[in-house]
Amino acid sequence: MSEDKPLILMAEDRPQNKPLNVYQRFSQACAIIDGQAWVADLENRQYKSIPIDAMRAGVRKACIKAGIVHVGPYDIEYERTVIDGRTYRYIGSCKFRYVNADDPDQVIEFESVGEAMDNGDKGVGKFVTNLIKNHYKAAFDIGEQDQDDVDSYSNVEFEQATQKAAAKAKTASIAAACRKAINDWVSEDIMVNASNEIVAKYAKNGIISEWPDDVLISCYQELHASGVKGLREVGL
Repeated sequence: MSEDKPLILMAEDRPQNKPLNVYQRFSQACAIIDGQAWVADLENRQYKSIPIDAMRAGVRKACIKAGIVHVGPYDIEYERTVIDGRTYRYIGSCKFRYVNADDPDQVIEFESVGEAMDNGDKGVGKFVTNLIKNHYKAAFDIGEQDQDDVDSYSNVEFEQATQKAAAKAKTASIAAACRKAINDWVSEDIMVNASNEIVAKYAKNGIISEWPDDVLISCYQELHASGVKGLREVGL
């Protein structure tokens, strides 16, 4: 049985009398990118924010190896509008071109659209980054298409997301402290404290270890307000 041959020949492996056309070379570049380490790492990351420097370098290296010349972004056009008096929204398009290095008449051209918001002086930069990422994601099938990209956010939106995450973490920490305080208080006198009417009311949510964060905090607040003895203080 003859040895299996690769589906896509690398430029250096092709028969000299059968040069690859620009579409074959582009398919070759896609295969090269798919095998790069940073793409595999991206798939294993919980948040799919793609580093633009890694993406740009990976695409250009793949293009060079496949024998195509990468041109772009060029013909960049955009409109800027003001939102809420201080945030700028940029929306527009650009083009990318891939040329067969051995036959410059063979060209593939793409148009990319993008959007970005910022309330500082980085709006145009974010917009161009978004154009590049949108094109590379679509053309080379990189990353998760349905994931938000941090570079499309405004500073305000990013700060809001960060504050929301910090608030959630703080609530979880407070709830954990409340759970321990309630458990310790009940354990001090199970016969009496476990039958406390406040604890009994919240018991419909299951055992204390299964109570949601908001239930734990509410139960602790009610116990504390009722003046029960021996309940540890928790900073709310």
